Formats: sequence, structure tokens, C-alpha cells
Amino acid sequence: MRLDPTRFTLRPVGVAADDPDDGEEASATVRGAGEGDRIRLRINVMQGPGLLPLSVGRWRLLYGDAPARVVRPDAVDPLRDATVFAIKSGPYGVTPSVGADGCFVLDVTHVAATRDKADSEPDSNKVRRSLAKRTLSRAGRRARVSIFHAMVRAVKAVVDRSGRRILFTSDSRVALTGNLMEVHDRMVRRGLDQDYQLTTLFKSSVAERRSIRDRLRMPWLLATADVIVIDDYQPIIYRIGVDPDVRIIQLWHASGAFKTVGYSRVGKPGGPSPFSEVHKNYTNAIVSSEHDVPFYAEAFGIPEERVVPTGIPRMDRFFDEAARAAGLHQAREEFPQLVGRMTILFAPTFRGDGPRTASYDLGQLDYERLHALAVEKDAVVIMKMHPFVLDPLAIPAAFRDRIIDGSTSAMDVNDLLFAVDLLITDYSSIVFEFSTLGRPMLFFAYDLGEYIASRDFYVPFETFVPGRVVTTFDALLDAIRRDDYEGNKVAAFAARHFAHLDGGSTDRVIDELIIAS
Repeated sequence: MRLDPTRFTLRPVGVAADDPDDGEEASATVRGAGEGDRIRLRINVMQGPGLLPLSVGRWRLLYGDAPARVVRPDAVDPLRDATVFAIKSGPYGVTPSVGADGCFVLDVTHVAATRDKADSEPDSNKVRRSLAKRTLSRAGRRARVSIFHAMVRAVKAVVDRSGRRILFTSDSRVALTGNLMEVHDRMVRRGLDQDYQLTTLFKSSVAERRSIRDRLRMPWLLATADVIVIDDYQPIIYRIGVDPDVRIIQLWHASGAFKTVGYSRVGKPGGPSPFSEVHKNYTNAIVSSEHDVPFYAEAFGIPEERVVPTGIPRMDRFFDEAARAAGLHQAREEFPQLVGRMTILFAPTFRGDGPRTASYDLGQLDYERLHALAVEKDAVVIMKMHPFVLDPLAIPAAFRDRIIDGSTSAMDVNDLLFAVDLLITDYSSIVFEFSTLGRPMLFFAYDLGEYIASRDFYVPFETFVPGRVVTTFDALLDAIRRDDYEGNKVAAFAARHFAHLDGGSTDRVIDELIIAS
């Protein structure tokens, strides 16, 4: 029997497809791939009807309107391992099994969390004050949001949208950079700023308060925008109740699907509530290839149809010879020690849940031995820590001729990559950009087990990364000494994760998503 993977759905037991009150609206989408009698199904239990987790109860897998019967019940058993998600509102459990009628079913449970009496009745003035302060803070935040909503509604009531206003905004930067800059500036170069009104609104971080001027501007800009373009987590966008015909386009700042983000982290430390509305109102999000579509759909809690493999705008420079030459020149101007020597970039990601807890274990490094190897290889090592990591590197003066603190440089790391011969990283998405240059990488994963437990990856780390994985500093130095990088993995990695190696991603974003009618 030849099966059509698009005909599979999940439906609560007791709800018929033609039920006028529930029916199709109660069904959950099942993703399938393959053909004939061999089809691989993906069920995202966090993305049921209304983009919310599957409701409590029993869900049956259907093929068309008929129950999908399981011919190999033993195949269901391995799915039972990871069925409970530890979320703040209480354990959310999903148990797959074969029902009495031989059909595949999911039993969903959600036990609401309860507080112990000791937790609900603080026994000290300090705890009382802390709770009172937190309550006031939340009340103040709710009041500010309510006032903001009222201002947006007031503007909408008196001002019609023109169909030509495009807002570029971010709560993670103070000016146009990255994907936002590439798209905005390309529209200007194409003369589209004559046909569309391009506006910008920025602040350096989510925690920072807006200026009085921007507090007054923002309701107007959001109420009158026809297209809102963002590149990161943007809280106010999820709260304002944007009109259905306003397009919200997410140009996520990272390339590729590597370590889990967003709703892919449900149940992990610092992970979101699956009942949140964050990210779910995006009209579209972009990725670099079809391979990444299901991962970003999962991360943002949106249907796969909204995720478009246009390519990443800021990656266009990697396919522009003039831009690459300019980046190389800038790197050598910034770091004259690079000229005529092998350049090694050490660029790990941070540990922790975010900016407030970010760190890196500098005790893993031995500057003396690294310096000796750099002399032996006639190399220079640039240390570029993640911007969240604020601890100084404290490189001894005797070693600074070969080991450079690049974290204090304002140079864009993407421009710096053009001068790099060998990249040493760990779990950073910088691997995607660097892979397009066809140069070798090493992965210093000294805490791989801990990182998987707290953050995890979309695919197994060791088989995913395009280079040799080492877990000790000794092994890292040995791999560099012997030029043992497993560099043969790089080309295949780039081909898999970049559907377009043509430098046209920015134009695709503009034409297919922003100005498309």
C-alpha cells in the first residue's frame, strides 16, 4: 500500500472530523516524509491546535478519517523513554502506546504544580519583602503594558496604515547591524526607500528602559507599520496583538540549527513555558536551507510553512570577493601580527542561561603551552570570547606576541573570519559561517556531557560538527601540532546547510517576504 504522508493527523478521542464545534480545529498536524510503505512521521506535541501543547487526554493517529493501525507494536516501545517535560506549571507527560483496537495513541497528562504551605507562607521579613517587591514589579510591568496597548489602539483608531511602512527593530542592539542592516541597506541601494517608508527603532538590551522619545514613538510605529522586521527575541512584539494583515518577519541572528533554542528547550533548565505566546505570531522566519526548516519551526512554535529557506542576509558577504578582501585587509590592520603567519581563532560560546550568568572556564587553558605551540607552528592565536562573557582573559605579557585578546576589539567576528586559517570553537553557530570558506575547524568540547544535559543539540554533536572533536587541552594541542582536523567534513557540511551559495539571500528576503504582495 502506498501511503501519502500528508494525510496523517492527530485527533482527540471522541471528536469526529465533521464535528461542527471541533472537527478540524481540534486536529494536530503530523509531519511525514518518505514514500510507498516506508514513511517517517514527526509529531510535535508542543504544537497542537492553536499552536499550543496537545491538551490533556488521549489522541489517536489517523490516516485520513480512519485510525492508523500499528503492525509492529514493538516499534512503539523505544518512544517511551523521554515522555515527561518538567515545566513550571507542572509535569507535562506524553506516553505513546498501542490502543486496544491496535491503533497508535498518545496519552497526554499535565499535573498542575502546587506549593507547599511553607513556600506559600513566608516565615521571615526578608522573604516577605522580596515577595512584595516582586509583586509590585509585576504589577508595574502589567500597568506599563496596558498603557502601551491603549496608546497603540488609540493610534490605530485615527490613523490608517499606508501599506508602505516597514519597521526594522531590535531589543538587542543600538543600531542597524547584522541581517537587519543588510536588508535595510540593500533596500536603499535598490531605491526601494523611494517607494516604502523605512523606519528603525533600537535599544541595547531587553532589560534597558527606552528613552522617553522612543516610548512615545514606539506605539505610533507599531500601530502604523505594515511590515515589522526583527532579528532576535522582542518581547513587545508578542504582547501588542498585531493585526492579522501586518507581517512580522524574523531574521534570526544565528545561522543554522545547532544547539537548541526557543521551544526546543521546553523542560530544560531556563527553557520556556510551552503555553507562552512568544515567537508564535511570526508571519515568516528565515533559515539557510530546507534541512533547518523543521528545527526552526519547532524553536519558534510555528508551522513549517512559515519558515522559508531564503538564506541568511549577512552571509552574502561570504560570497562576495570584494567583501572578503576588505575583511582580510581590516583584520591585518587591526592585528598586524597576523601578516605572514598561520592565524588561529579561538572562539567558544558561553556557558549559562544568558547574559547575567554567562561564563567560560578559563582554567581549561594553559597559555604557556599554547604560546609554545604557536611559536612552533609560526602561528598567532586570537582569543575571541562570546560578548556575554565579561571575565578578562588576563593573558600574561610574555605571551602576548603570539596570543592576542581579540575580545576587546570592536571588529566584527565575521570579517575577522576571512583572515583565519584554523577555527577552534565548541558549540557556537560560528561553524556555519566558517564552513563556507572551506577551512578546517577543531571542537574543544571539554564539558560535552554537561552541555547536552543543560542545553542539548538538534542532532548528535559528534556526528554533526565538521571537524575533529577533542575533550582535553592536551588533545587540542596534539591535533594542532599534527594538523589533524578531519577537514574532509567541511565541504559536505556547507552543502547540507546552505541551499544558496550565491550571495543573493538579501534580495530573496526582500522580494519574497518583505515587499511580496
